[in-house]
Amino acid sequence: MNKAKITILRRIENGTIILVTGAKAALKCQRLSKEENKDDMTIPMVMTLNEIPIVQMSPSYCPTCCGLLAAGYGIDNANCSELFEISNYINGGFTDLESLIETIKPLIGLFNDGVYLIRDTKTFPTDGEGNFFWDVSNKLEYYDAFADAYYISELYEAANIDGVFLYPTQSPDKYDESRVQHYMDMFSKLENPPRAIAYNAMSGMSALLDGHHKACAAARLHKPLDTIMITPGRLGGRLEDLYFGFGYCDENMRINLNEIKGIAKVLCMKIIKNIISQNNTNPVYNAELGEGRFTEREWEDFYKESVKFYPTAEQYAAESVLRYDKVADMTEDEIYKHILKQENPRYYAQMLMHFLYRHNLKQVEPILKKFVNLPVSVETQQVIGTALKYLINFKSEETEELCMKFVIEDTEYLADIAKDYWEDVEES
Repeated sequence: MNKAKITILRRIENGTIILVTGAKAALKCQRLSKEENKDDMTIPMVMTLNEIPIVQMSPSYCPTCCGLLAAGYGIDNANCSELFEISNYINGGFTDLESLIETIKPLIGLFNDGVYLIRDTKTFPTDGEGNFFWDVSNKLEYYDAFADAYYISELYEAANIDGVFLYPTQSPDKYDESRVQHYMDMFSKLENPPRAIAYNAMSGMSALLDGHHKACAAARLHKPLDTIMITPGRLGGRLEDLYFGFGYCDENMRINLNEIKGIAKVLCMKIIKNIISQNNTNPVYNAELGEGRFTEREWEDFYKESVKFYPTAEQYAAESVLRYDKVADMTEDEIYKHILKQENPRYYAQMLMHFLYRHNLKQVEPILKKFVNLPVSVETQQVIGTALKYLINFKSEETEELCMKFVIEDTEYLADIAKDYWEDVEES
């Protein structure tokens, strides 16, 4: 029986911060060893559900360094009745966040007692590095998005990635094409489609608890995935000024202990004492981890190619720092002049081209042609190459002539990019 109590602490735009008490602690992240790995500055851990490993993880204790992830045993092997219980309800369509919180209460009851941010947000069915989200390895691999914040060396700034990239918890052998087609149909027809559910315990990446076929449908439609994202709050601050935070760079999302009143504050103090106690004792996962059991699958080309419609971790971070919100109302000439005024025009232009392409804004093709037609030099080659990568998707006689010119006249770098213009023609 679910005895968890949920108390709403604060409502924010598209989200709610809640206090959870009396939960089962069945879904949690545990250390695999008391020792940190000093070679790569990581902490060996595992995310478990009912003591079954669903994601092996090695977060870095350097906040802007990436960690490692490996697929687990598959969430179905955890025999989680609570997930099965809510699946039919969340697939019926989305109404509002507070009603949905009550619907997913059985799932929330699996957490550790603590403070959580629950958001209705957009995620991307990719790993943040140009790979389809479900195409993962059983072996530990580095992921740029698995960091507290992404450091943009070109701008000397760090940015949150907001958990928007997805990591699977279900083995690919559970893939069902009919389910994907079902959700593609729903996403095309419904104004408020059913949501996926993700647990954001991996900073810029989130473990997908429910919605693998929804994520596939979103990829096929080249759309973001509507997702209910659950982020556990991290305790921070000094003893006299404690807070729960939900992002390395986002102080606006913090909830200070001083703003919590009454019994909720008493319960928070108990949780804080427990957190401090656990940090001192370093509890570890005692069962044998063994080999991951995800099966291998050769994903269709339409899944592999869908990733070009989503940002990488770097592009997402850069967009949040460079702020392209005003660009949508500019002409291509105004955009070009705007780029030249930036502190780092080359980097700004490269990130902007992806933004324009991903959002299919009307200025994208003209601005790409402007950059492709720049005189080729050591300084401009990289920008031209970026523009060319996107322009080859706009098939026309003019684009074909431009590509032919690069194949015949220019550097191997640009010629190799230009040759991709005819790739689809050769395959058809």
